[in-house]
Amino acid sequence: MTFSELATYLDQLEATSSRNALVRILAEAYKACSVEEIEPITYLIQGRLAPFFEPVEMGLGERLLMSAIATAYGTSKEDVTKTYKQTGDLGLTAMSLGPKTRDDTPSVIEVHQRLWEIAGLSGEGSLKAKLDLFAALLGDLDAASAKHLVRITLGKMRLGIGDPTVLDALSFAKKGDRSLRPVLEAAYNRSSDLGLIAKTLWAQGLEAIEAIKVTVGKPLRSQLAERLPNPEAVIKKLGLVGVQPKYDGFRVQIHKDGGVVNIFSRNLETMTPMFPELVAATVSLPVKSVILDGEAIAYSPESEEYVPFQETTARRRKEGIDEFATRVPLRAFVFDVMFRDGTDLTPLPYEQRFAIVDEMLKGSDTLQTAPLTKTDSVEVLTRELLDNISRGLEGVVAKRLDSPYQAGARNFNWVKLKRNTSGELTDTIDVVLIGYYGGKGKRAEFGAGALLAGVYDSERDEFVSISKLGTGLSDEGWRDLHKQLSRLEVGEKPARVNSLLVPDVWLQPELVVEVLADEITPSPRHTAGMVGDQPGFALRFPRIVSFRSADKKPEDATTVREIREMFQQQHQRAVRD
Repeated sequence: MTFSELATYLDQLEATSSRNALVRILAEAYKACSVEEIEPITYLIQGRLAPFFEPVEMGLGERLLMSAIATAYGTSKEDVTKTYKQTGDLGLTAMSLGPKTRDDTPSVIEVHQRLWEIAGLSGEGSLKAKLDLFAALLGDLDAASAKHLVRITLGKMRLGIGDPTVLDALSFAKKGDRSLRPVLEAAYNRSSDLGLIAKTLWAQGLEAIEAIKVTVGKPLRSQLAERLPNPEAVIKKLGLVGVQPKYDGFRVQIHKDGGVVNIFSRNLETMTPMFPELVAATVSLPVKSVILDGEAIAYSPESEEYVPFQETTARRRKEGIDEFATRVPLRAFVFDVMFRDGTDLTPLPYEQRFAIVDEMLKGSDTLQTAPLTKTDSVEVLTRELLDNISRGLEGVVAKRLDSPYQAGARNFNWVKLKRNTSGELTDTIDVVLIGYYGGKGKRAEFGAGALLAGVYDSERDEFVSISKLGTGLSDEGWRDLHKQLSRLEVGEKPARVNSLLVPDVWLQPELVVEVLADEITPSPRHTAGMVGDQPGFALRFPRIVSFRSADKKPEDATTVREIREMFQQQHQRAVRD
């Protein structure tokens, strides 16, 4: 397949907002792929050269790309800048300046290889070499292909494709329906690599997909916890549980393979350079290979207290890590082990996995097991919840002691209970910002007056509106937020957004915000949970608590299913009271 042919499919994907149409178009593209082509194509449609957990970056930002466009098309950088101001999209800028057609355009495989070569350049003179190579590649492409190449390089594809859409398209391409989705998704949960899933299916078939194993160096998709309203509901549903603190930290998955340590975030990014003290502690563990799951949280030795989430995530900065590590060291509270010395431990019951990790970490001050209390008592669970809240933690997680580790699952094997707050809801909600309104008066000075927020509909792979947000930030917080929003602004409603409300400015759904509300109410204005003539859901009196994009992808936001369950729990409390 030539890159120009791929660009034609990408144009079709960009032109539709129908989930079914996205799956159909992508399935057609996959049907046209050879075994060698399907893996790079799967990465490229995600705006990547490799899986998310591989830190492969091309190192070409907007300014450098503008120089490359000018070089490729023999124009001045000023002309490129002028066109960019008109289009607001560097991909459209390249398309408007590039030739409409080209003969003998390179193949998808060649483009992927040339981009990989650009990403691999480093050291003295590498910047000019990157620019020259990218300009040469642009010069070999037609205008539509140039648009998508630039967007791939920036990681801004604007196609409306999430992981579920890719998995469905692979199933349709191979079987003509969604029947392969469960097997494909299970393998993806174990490997976090859509390209590997696609290539394995094409080259070796479904049996090979089922044979994809947990592997050190490839993060599993994290197991997640469900919600229940109170300790009584937890004990009634789960019976005997293991109770652990819920830390307001940074979810980390720690991999050791010999002397090599990799640390991944919940959203599959490689975060190893952020945590030098965790790396050193992991190297010292008495195992050859291991995969651990835990929560990293900054700790102040002076006050002997845990510090807020925002200070923990300050480690994401590329500079000053060693200073942070000295001033505010991290501890990782490990609550699970999924692999050890060649053996997949995920099928084992949780009680047995915890015993393994508890024995492994004895003597380590930096890596500690999250304390476990076994109980089937409402009173004991309540005491644990209140005790952890009093220590400045978020609450507790109750776990079935006989449950396996189910990568990527959110079910009642794990249930979280968080601090009670004023209002009817006893838990916060993670929303995704999908637009904003300009505001009036003082708010107009900040650049944004109110935010349109949505939650994730996992069945439809789209973001649906649930609330407007206007409180919870200081004046400076609003100004800082607008700076973050400016990079996400788009001219039209994104393909994966479903909203009846139309904000002044649409946003790519990327920024995750934690909010607290008094209650969930039915609403004919919001699309979260809306089915036919049935109204959707809205949040009453929502206010911003914190920003969570550092550790959560938009697909990790609260789901429509969770909102519906929270609404039902809220109703049951009201009837009981």
